[in-house]
Parts: sequence; structure tokens; C-alpha cells
Amino acid sequence: MKAINCDVLVIGSGLSSLTCGSLLAKRGCSVILVESNPSPGGSCGSFRAKGRTLDIGTSMFFGFGKKGFNPHYFVMNELEEEIDVIKHPYMYRLYYENTPILFHQNIEDYFHQLEVLFPHDMIGIRKFYSYIEDLYRNVIAKDTTYMAPTEMRKGEMFLSGLKDPVKNIKIIPLLYKSAGDLLRKFVSSVEVIRFFSKLTSTYCYTTLDETPAILAITMFMENHEGGAYYTPGGSFQLPGKLEKAFEKYGGTIHYNTKATSLLFEKQKVVGATVKKGDESFVINAQYVVYGGTLLQLHTSLIPPTHQKPSRIKYIKNLNMTYPSVVCYAVVDKEALPDGLLPVQMYAPRGEALTEDEITLYIPSLADPSLCNSDEHVVMLIGPTYRLWPNKKESLNYKLEKDFLKERFVSLLDSLFPLFSTHIRSIKVATPLTIERFTLKERGYVAGPKQAMGQELLKRQKAQGDWKNLYHCGEATVMGTGSLAVTISGISAANIILRKNKMKEYRLRNYSIDMVRVVGSKVEEVRIGEGERILPTLNAIDNKKAIILHDKASKCQWCLTSPCRHACPSSYDIPSIMRKLECGNITGAKKTLKGESISSLSCINCPAYCQEVCSAKGIYSTSVAIKEILMSVDEI
Repeated sequence: MKAINCDVLVIGSGLSSLTCGSLLAKRGCSVILVESNPSPGGSCGSFRAKGRTLDIGTSMFFGFGKKGFNPHYFVMNELEEEIDVIKHPYMYRLYYENTPILFHQNIEDYFHQLEVLFPHDMIGIRKFYSYIEDLYRNVIAKDTTYMAPTEMRKGEMFLSGLKDPVKNIKIIPLLYKSAGDLLRKFVSSVEVIRFFSKLTSTYCYTTLDETPAILAITMFMENHEGGAYYTPGGSFQLPGKLEKAFEKYGGTIHYNTKATSLLFEKQKVVGATVKKGDESFVINAQYVVYGGTLLQLHTSLIPPTHQKPSRIKYIKNLNMTYPSVVCYAVVDKEALPDGLLPVQMYAPRGEALTEDEITLYIPSLADPSLCNSDEHVVMLIGPTYRLWPNKKESLNYKLEKDFLKERFVSLLDSLFPLFSTHIRSIKVATPLTIERFTLKERGYVAGPKQAMGQELLKRQKAQGDWKNLYHCGEATVMGTGSLAVTISGISAANIILRKNKMKEYRLRNYSIDMVRVVGSKVEEVRIGEGERILPTLNAIDNKKAIILHDKASKCQWCLTSPCRHACPSSYDIPSIMRKLECGNITGAKKTLKGESISSLSCINCPAYCQEVCSAKGIYSTSVAIKEILMSVDEI
């Protein structure tokens, strides 16, 4: 069996895995990443539907601002990788029992709205926010290590304690308290408790009494501090930029490649067996970083001789977040009223989390280039309590899916009466669909609940159960949401660097800011706009990159890849086009050259790929694949 050697093998290409891999690659480690899907990002990605771009799951980002809790800002600057972001005017709007609450950056404007709901409790609410603001600014956001608490050096923690003992006195008790414990010190009103419980459930499907206090403090303050952002072109741009940095620093990616078994020498992990198509091969590595779910790891990737029944039992008994269901729609502009924000949350009355508690994303309000000028793309996501049939092909599954679509349409009609009469297309993703594309069992998008009993210090740490095995992603200490999983990736990278006595990553002053906030007009969000020069390219090649970006953006990223099947050289055309949309010239060349036996095969080819291109049915002409590939080859 063929074998490949590297310093670090990363399994998975979610934000945490890409963050970890790219940071290690920048430090000079030889890193190989394997991903079972044809593209990176996991639930932070996008897909195309008849010329429109829709996000798979993540459709709003925190953490890109210069202040607040900002790991995305930190990572992109450390990687020296430019990224454009659109900043939303407000964080989001929450419809609480049909009352709209707008989360202003100015917290006084937010308080004025709460006064309408809770006129007799505002003294206590203000005291609560004053208390958590102090903790957030002087403890949580002030800590610039961007490391999970369990991964910090003992020496650093000791020095931090000596430098600011009051900080430790404040923070340690919060690790063992719920948000409910904290809030009840200031207010006792059942209505106020219910409101804040809805706030926590909109983030992580946990009630106020389930949510750890330190997590709630960050959530409540980030509603007003750091701001909400969107990556123009689609959320796939963030993993695409991380992929670009990874390949720029010498990392190697194998897509459509699934890790099938970890390799052991006694009690040490030394690599993995992987499978790509019909071919299996071995990747030997000094370290393995795993970014998937714990259940898959311990029941599938760990060989039976090394499995621990007690560990598997523990993992199976973890309290998971609720399975998610998603609705994707393209609608006429008339379907939605004026005044909506890109993110709307709806929390009906009641203590318990219900299936009507949804988040509605309309990213085309921020970035009109995602669809045609007379329409909007819409994504709705929420929990489900229904038991889904195991076999996707069964009649019951189809009936359940049709029922789900009807429920979504009915729900949206109750919010926007014109919705159902203006639908251009609509699709739904069940928990089984989510599992198929993200490998998250039963659609548990956020993994194990971030709840008391399995809170921060009790979750999977970066160090795995075996030597040289490391973890990042949703199941870890800093799991759930793009901010947290990014920190888990930083933690895993720093632990490996520490073990090799290499320089770790810490926040510092950056001479050039790699995060560029742009407007929402289409012409303002094109890659390389104005004086901006793409990294590693000269001015002439930068112009080529802009042209290639525009031409490649017509690609529909077809899952069936008819262009690749028609290509005599079987070039991974969708992957090349997607990389060009992210300005990843280096990665596009790697994909092209890595599959070419000799010189570029397109020169004398009649472009069979363009004959089967799906874009012809949308734009009347196919993507100029041959021209694009030859241009990439020449750069």
C-alpha cells in the first residue's frame, strides 16, 4: 500500500481544522489535510442553485472586529491573508413574543427597548449588565491568548494570577455556575428569566440554567460589542481564504478522501489509513489532529483493539444539541417586507424550546450579488423533535420531508403573508441531509450541548486519549459556533508547536490589517477592487486574478461534476473554479498541475467539459473552462 509521510495529518476541513493546519504550515510544518467532501468548510460553506449562492449553515460571523472577542481577526492577520467582510448595521433583531428587540452596539438603545417589556426590572437588568461588562472587558476579552483555558501554559496562568489576582478570583467561580445562577443575583422576575433563557437558546439551544455563566457573558456582550459580519460572495469565502493560506504555506489537501482508520504503535497514534475512490493509502504522521465528531472517532477510526468501552459509553450518553433542519429558498423581493435585517431570530412565548424557534438569514440584504436583482436568498434554521426514518430512500422519509417543507412555508407565511405566493425555488435539509454533508450524526450541528454537567472543563481537550492525537472542533472545550471552533484550532496548533519548542501564536500589533470592511454594493465587494493587491501576486497577475475570479464565479460547483467526467485528464474543475473565486491562484495551480501527467492537456482538447457545463442553462454560455485553465497554467 502506498505511503505518504508528513509532520501533521489533519482530518477534516471545518474552520477549526483549517485554522490549525494553516497555522502549523506557516511555522514550517509539513501538513496534509484529508476531507471526505469535495470542498472545505463543513457547515460553513455555500452551494449554488441556478446561479444563486446559498450558504449551507453559517451565514453570519462574529469576531472580525478590532475590538471585542475577535479570533477571526487574529487568525487572518497571523496568516497574513486578506479577507473582505461586510459589517451589518446591527447584530440582529429578535422577535420575542412578537415584540421586536434590536441589538444595537449602543447598549443604552437596547435598554430603552427592554424598558417597554420589563419596566419594573430595569434597575436589576442594568446592574447585571454592568457586572458582566466588567467581566467581559477586563477578564474575557482582555485575555489575548486565544487559547482554551485547559491548554494554557501553567506558567502563564500563574503569572496571570500574580499580575491580576482579582481576575482569577472573579473567573474561577464562573466556570462552575450557570447563567441562571448569575442573573438571579440581580433580578428575580420570571418574565426576565424567560427572556434571557430565550437569548441563550437562540445561540446554542440551551436554557439559561443549562448555559455556563462564562459562555453566556460572552454571548450577551458580543451582541453589542464586536459586531456581526458577512463574507461577500458567500460564507464559503472564509474557509476558502484559510485554504488559500494553507496552500500558500505549503500544505497539501486531499479532497474526496476519507480517513478510515487511525494507525497505532502501541499507545501512540502514528498516522491513518485513508481512501480516495477505490484507492487506499497510508499517511504517516508525527501528529494527528482530528476535527470530526467524537462518536465517529471512537467507534470507526479507532481500531477495535484500541477502543475503550467505557469511553464509548460516555460519548453515547453525552447530551447533544437538538437535531437541526434547514430550509433554503429563493423568493421575489415582494415576498419580504422592507426593514428586515440580514439576521432575524424568532422566539415564541414559553419556557421550553419549540420547533417554531427559528433563525432567519437573508444574506442578499447585505450582499446583493448572491442572486438576481429582483429576488432574495433565504435560509431558515431551527430545531426538530421528530424521529426521522433511518433509510433516506423510504416512502416515510419523503413524506416527512414534504411535511417539513409545508411546515416551513406555513411558518414563513405567518411572518410574511406574501411569502408562499412568491417562491421561486425551495429546498429543505433534514437531519439526515446534514449528516450526509457534514458527517454530524443525526444532524447535531453544534455537537454536545454546552450545558452544565458537560461544560467547559469537562469537554474534550485538545490533547486526545492517546499520545500524538489532538482534537479541534465542535466536540472540544471551545466548541460551538465559528468563534469557538476557531479558538479550538488555534489551541491545537499551539499545543503541537509547544511540544516541538516552536513559537506559539499570540495576539500582537499588526502593521497591515488583513481584514477589510467593505460596503454592501456589488461593485465594492469584488476581489482585488481598487488599490487592493492580492498577496503573493504582482500587479499584472493581480489583474489576471480579478478576471479569473469573475469568469470562475459562473461555476455551479455541481456535485455530479459533469465537466470533470467529460475531461480526458479528469481535472477537478469545480475545485479549481472555487479556489479562483477565493483568489487562491496558488491552490488552483496545485490542483491543476498535481493532476497533470505532463504539459497542460487543454491545448489540443476540443473542450468537452464546456459541452456539458451546467452554466449553459443559466447564462446561455458555459463557463470558459478551457480558457481559465490555460490562464492559470500561464501565471
